[in-house]
Amino acid sequence: MTGTDESARPVDRFESARLTVLQHVGDRTCFHCTDNECRQHAWAVEELTRHTGGRHLLRRLGLSAVDNSPPNGQPR
Repeated sequence: MTGTDESARPVDRFESARLTVLQHVGDRTCFHCTDNECRQHAWAVEELTRHTGGRHLLRRLGLSAVDNSPPNGQPR
C-alpha cells in the first residue's frame, strides 16, 4: 500500500493484509518481493496478528510468526 492508497479503516487494513498473505501462500510472490524478502508480506503478517481472525488465518496457513498472546490492554 502506498500513502495515497492506505486506509485508516481497520477493516480495509485487515482485508489488504489477508489478501497479501493469501497471495504469498506456497511459492507465489508479488511485485513487492525481492530476494526472498517481502516487506509487504511482513507488514501483512504483523497486521493480522492484531486481529483474532487474522491470527486464526495465520495458524491455519502454518505461518510460524504468529503471536498467540492477546492484544495489548486485553486480559488473557
